[in-house]
Amino acid sequence: MQQNHKVYIEYDKIKADSWDRRNMRVEFNPNKLNHEEMVWLKKNVIDYMEDDGFTRLDLAFDFEEDLSSYYAMTDKAVKKTVFYGTNGLPETKYFGVKDSDRFVRIYNKKKERKDNEDIEIDVEHLWRVEIELKRNMVDYWNDCFNDLHILKPDWKTIERTSDRAIVFMLLNDEEEWGKLHRNSRTKYKKVIKEISSVDLTDLMKLTLKENEKHLQKQIDFWLSNFKF
Repeated sequence: MQQNHKVYIEYDKIKADSWDRRNMRVEFNPNKLNHEEMVWLKKNVIDYMEDDGFTRLDLAFDFEEDLSSYYAMTDKAVKKTVFYGTNGLPETKYFGVKDSDRFVRIYNKKKERKDNEDIEIDVEHLWRVEIELKRNMVDYWNDCFNDLHILKPDWKTIERTSDRAIVFMLLNDEEEWGKLHRNSRTKYKKVIKEISSVDLTDLMKLTLKENEKHLQKQIDFWLSNFKF
């Protein structure tokens, strides 16, 4: 069931039994619901569900800056996928895989709004960083940046030619990371951090910290008898 494209509700006992998961799923973006709609959904749907809990949480951060040259890096190797626009510049970057516990998407929000809704945004740049958290990562939403870095590396500042070439290769071909020895991977991740004057995760951590109480209040509202 879908109501005004705001809430999606699915009940499938057969699929739930065969896949060993909950038999009811409710999808919604609380930012698209007004207070009355939230209360209705809570009282008429959520409160009747047994064994309720979040299986996915999304965090979104908007930046009025061109993020086409930024690079996401974690302590573990992740798959990177880049989609380019007609101008040859990156428009969307995926880090990780869709079904992983954490999936990062960086995309040109201004162009996306123009292409999908024909809405012009009156700023030079608007890019969004979205982080999808699933399963075990949902419970650690306020610590989800601990091993994540979204950097703007300037590989041209590396003095040693061989290191400069390797860093350029690693930034542009994710598969090359897997060909390096573990010690070399550690070395070049450190180099990439050192040549990056900006790490967007620092700003996102600060923003999340400032809004942590409000976000926790929303989570408590959906999972208990807590009232706004």
